[in-house]
Amino acid sequence: MTHLEKTYFDTVPVYGFLLFLLLGAVLFMTRPAVVVVTDDVFSAVYGIRREHLKRIEMSVRLFRRVRLVRISENAEIDAVVFAVQDAGRKLAAAVFPYRYYDAALRYAAQNPRTPAVVMSGQNITPAGAPPAEGGGALLFIKEDEAADFYRAGLCAAFFSARQAETFSLAAKADGEKSILIISNEIVAVRMRDFFEQGLRSGGSKATCVFKGLNDNYPINELSCITLWGPANTFLYSGTENRVPVIIFSWIDPEFTSPNVKIIVDDSPLQLLPAILKALGEGGVKRNLREGNNVEVFIPSTFKVMTLRANNSLPLVLRLNIIAKLPVSGAAYMSNKQN
Repeated sequence: MTHLEKTYFDTVPVYGFLLFLLLGAVLFMTRPAVVVVTDDVFSAVYGIRREHLKRIEMSVRLFRRVRLVRISENAEIDAVVFAVQDAGRKLAAAVFPYRYYDAALRYAAQNPRTPAVVMSGQNITPAGAPPAEGGGALLFIKEDEAADFYRAGLCAAFFSARQAETFSLAAKADGEKSILIISNEIVAVRMRDFFEQGLRSGGSKATCVFKGLNDNYPINELSCITLWGPANTFLYSGTENRVPVIIFSWIDPEFTSPNVKIIVDDSPLQLLPAILKALGEGGVKRNLREGNNVEVFIPSTFKVMTLRANNSLPLVLRLNIIAKLPVSGAAYMSNKQN
């Protein structure tokens, strides 16, 4: 083999790899982007740096551009719609927080071919949503509270058992202290059974105590605390003790106290893969195309604070397994109830 032939065969794989990268880059740039509407309020809680890194992560995972449209909290409806339209004419989806529901409605009317998604949490149902004038429909993404509280109960069971083993607790007959759940009254009534199902499935016999956001409870009688809703002030009331905390929040982990072991995150950026998957389902596509609003329940992502969770590797591994569980049977019951 001559030197020229050897050089040729050596360079072919290199050129092939470069061509592959070029074609991948072209495909990435030409695929419809996803736009997520955000504002300073969200960024302050979520963390600007974290928001930027999550956008990059989701762009890679989805293999399409994810664009953030940051607007003023008091922006007019037309300004929000214009900002989203200016971010791209051909989009895979435009995702709006619930507080910009009116803007999402108008965007859907003006852009019926682009799926308009509203992160509604538990605020609104399609039955109560007025249709978009001129066409277009909305996809409502709701937190699958049943699945989330069931998994939170499983995590609380592990923490409770660990506390009992570590400190030889005898406050209860079964050796486990109480588990405190702080939420609003409506959520407490609706989700109590699912949390307790998870707790019992995890092998715990601890007593569940449901309290309101402003109620007090002796921390030294607890083995785990679960926070749902705007209960951030409670986070810092017991930072000197070792009671683990599970919090339902978008908050940046760097802003939380060392007690926070698990963060249940249902933020728009975190749920983008599940949102696009839902948009690809035949029934959802058909209903949106026909102008019917659609409601989809999606479980949150459980972020295990590995360095804080425990020095026990088996416990950390078990918590991560729970965090990655598929939608449980509780989630299907949630769909039936609505």
